[in-house]
Amino acid sequence: MSLTKTVGFFAGTTLAISGVAFGAEQNNDALSQIAELKAEIASLRTAQQGDQWLTEQRATEIRGIVTDVLADSETRSSLQGSGAGAGYNGGFFLASADGNYSMKINVLQQMRWTFNDRTGASENGLGNNNNWGFENKRSRLSFGGNMVDSTWTYKLSYYFAYSNDVEFNGESPVLADAYVAKDLGDGLTLTVGQFKLPFSGEYGVDAGNLQFNDYSTISNLFAANYGQGVMIGYASDGFRINAAYVNVISEVNSEFDENSPAAEYAFTARAEIKASGTWEQFNDAQSFKGDEFGVLVGIGANWENANSTNNVFNDDAQLFGATADVTMDFGGASVMGAFYWDNVDSDAGTSNPFGFTAQGGVFVSDDVEIIGRYEYGDLDTVGSGSDFSALTLGANWYVAKNQAKLGVNFGYAFDGVSGAWAGAASGNNLLQDANGEDGQWLIQAQLSFSF
Repeated sequence: MSLTKTVGFFAGTTLAISGVAFGAEQNNDALSQIAELKAEIASLRTAQQGDQWLTEQRATEIRGIVTDVLADSETRSSLQGSGAGAGYNGGFFLASADGNYSMKINVLQQMRWTFNDRTGASENGLGNNNNWGFENKRSRLSFGGNMVDSTWTYKLSYYFAYSNDVEFNGESPVLADAYVAKDLGDGLTLTVGQFKLPFSGEYGVDAGNLQFNDYSTISNLFAANYGQGVMIGYASDGFRINAAYVNVISEVNSEFDENSPAAEYAFTARAEIKASGTWEQFNDAQSFKGDEFGVLVGIGANWENANSTNNVFNDDAQLFGATADVTMDFGGASVMGAFYWDNVDSDAGTSNPFGFTAQGGVFVSDDVEIIGRYEYGDLDTVGSGSDFSALTLGANWYVAKNQAKLGVNFGYAFDGVSGAWAGAASGNNLLQDANGEDGQWLIQAQLSFSF
């Protein structure tokens, strides 16, 4: 072999061996990298499986919690009558899910402090000339709502305390409202039980929504208060009328006995025209700032033939009464005027007592109102105590409108308070005067809560 061929052989062999060695080294590196990648993938798979297990565990726990909550809600729904509701909306209420049964609970609480000054009382055996003190004027609990379906409604209200009771003829505690009403459709309503009689506009306002601390003395004397019987009503957007047939006018909780009926017949009715505004705004005696303009005109009448064994005249006395009133709301101010007239025919003769009241208020801020009222009445009898004349001035601070308010009143009776006026005026804390005395005055402050 030549030298050239020998050198070429060894050179080629060397290159081939080197190439093989180099290729083997590259393959080893690749295999090592592949092994590392496989290890990382395996690690990621293990982590993923762990996360998936944790996720499944969380999901199982959440499903268990949801199941427990659903089971608890089903228990509560069962206890509440399949989804009954509860809360506060103008009163604390309970209601079934279908709305066929509901109950709303309301409370009226009025606390009053009064100072009264009159002359000649102690000298004539009528107590002290000056009297003052606190009283629980009204404590009333009311229940109302619907039953069977939304067309059947009911109301029960009970006065646990009622000082200087004019409304219920000296009875306290006393059941007031106790009736069931049926919506007959087309604006017609039938009411059976014990209820406020439809007659006076002022007395138609709830005691918790009054502008003054109490109803006027004129209203206390002339207004038909409560009665037991049946009432039919009709209401449309601008007109409504109610008429009632009862045992006797202004009597509650009467029972059937050997002297029944308490009256041969007793009817009372009231019609109202709403020229402007809404019916709801006239549920309040005042007109708050922001309320819309409203005008309400009303007339009322009552007619009663008394049973001779069951009335103050001890004969078959007949009474016919009539009233007319106008209320105007101006959104921050209001005025109301009412006139009353009676015709009383008894063995003692015929008389025509009458009276009127005019009152109003204006808001000097969003929650402070200045008020004034003048009232006059004539019993159409001869002698002392026939006339009544009184002025009341005051201010109201509405903490939460009629739900919480403070009223301060100053009252002055120009004429002596005696006879029938003494009973009617007791609701306003005016006391009986001795004959020939006049000029009685008082100051009273009252906290009223209605919720």
